[in-house]
Amino acid sequence: MLEDAELVRAFRGGDEAALGELIERHRDRLYAYLRRLAGNDAGAEDMFQDTWIKVARNVGAYREESKFSAWLFSVAHNTAMDALRRRRPDSVSLDAAPEDGRPLSETMGSAEPGPEASYEASESRRAIDGALAELSPEQREVFLLRHYSGMSFREIADALGVPIGTVLARASRAAAKLRDKLAGEI
Repeated sequence: MLEDAELVRAFRGGDEAALGELIERHRDRLYAYLRRLAGNDAGAEDMFQDTWIKVARNVGAYREESKFSAWLFSVAHNTAMDALRRRRPDSVSLDAAPEDGRPLSETMGSAEPGPEASYEASESRRAIDGALAELSPEQREVFLLRHYSGMSFREIADALGVPIGTVLARASRAAAKLRDKLAGEI
């Protein structure tokens, strides 16, 4: 099996199948990371595709002395942050009357859970999601990269462009907050 750097070289040389191999190799870890950041499958799929488009277009920026997965997750991080900034909704009052005269609160659908709720079916999942949501964005990102993507602390530091001490501090604080929040819940 070829190393990631060899696949990158092959892709740079015109072998499109090499990019397909990289996508397959990193699909699960990258998607899990983006799913946790996006909070839903649709957002994660968009971010996943955008990440690989950026990787394909900017493959020349990858330096082989660094680990490909660290560079990939750095691209994914930047892509996700851009998408999350764009996604912030404008605030709209549910009681404001639109053109038809009926407040939005009266026109909204049922509050009953739909098919997407199956993802959050278990009490443990809800407790974990709630605890993760209470972490700072920086702590949550380090936690997700470490535990859902399996990256080392050094790789995380390289991907985020911060000192390893900062990554270790964020990880330690995240773990302490999660322990406190989840004690007795799961």
